Amino acid sequence: MVQAGPSRPTRRTALRKEGTGNIRKRRRQDEEESEASSNEEGSVDQHSTLTEKAAQKLTAEELERKIKDVVRLALFTEFRKQPIKREEIVKKVLREHSRAYYEIVFDKAQERLEDIFGMRLAELPKKSFGTGGARKPVNNKEKTLKTYVLKNVLPQEYKETDIINWGKNEQDIMGLLTVILSLIHVNGRVLSNDQLTHYFRRLYLDGNDKFDLEKVLSTFVKQGYLDRQKTSGTDQSQNSEQDPLEYRWGPRAKIEMPENNLIKFIRALFGHDVPPDFDKQIERSSGIELAS
Repeated sequence: MVQAGPSRPTRRTALRKEGTGNIRKRRRQDEEESEASSNEEGSVDQHSTLTEKAAQKLTAEELERKIKDVVRLALFTEFRKQPIKREEIVKKVLREHSRAYYEIVFDKAQERLEDIFGMRLAELPKKSFGTGGARKPVNNKEKTLKTYVLKNVLPQEYKETDIINWGKNEQDIMGLLTVILSLIHVNGRVLSNDQLTHYFRRLYLDGNDKFDLEKVLSTFVKQGYLDRQKTSGTDQSQNSEQDPLEYRWGPRAKIEMPENNLIKFIRALFGHDVPPDFDKQIERSSGIELAS
């Protein structure tokens, strides 16, 4: 005699109980897998953080080498009369250690430059005028470029010309630069190309075999001693093949040549024939008030 199976309601109840048990089991498995995965990811993140911290640690020997590398880089770029940028220091010297070690390496390199070479890295200011030659008021708190040049910080008694061993050509070039900066300074801090050409003629420099003036001026601009800008004037001569230009002090000149030293140079050019109102003339022409 064949026994009848469970009734439909009974089967549905059994299936429902079995299904509920399987669902609970799967949920427990999912939770366990999720927890294991979370622990694994946390372990990976923790390992990555520890690796990053370990990579940022430098031994005393490695730190010393990076300080020397910054000093060498600064001297090399200065020899080529090129500025050195913060990004260049990071890329060529510090690399992955830049965030943790930039300040300490930079400061130690500054101390080494001053103690051994009598120089420091000085940050270049931004230009104090806009495009087209439009002048802006000079602000004592000029923003900087995170770009540096080496500045002589030796005491004044060690800056005398008879101590410095200038090459003949270099001495002539720097003398010409000082004259140009002086002319810009006493002409309201800006000098047009026509005015500069006029002064060159009066100084018998135009057509002088010693200087290729266009090349020298371009070199001064490239090195940052001069800023050369096209003027915004519209009254140009129709026969002119070149845009009118204006010259101002460049950022390197502002770092290397204090205005007071330049005024002493101008005064020395007069010798015993210094005008009695010399200071007043300088104040009017340059727009600065001289200390009495």
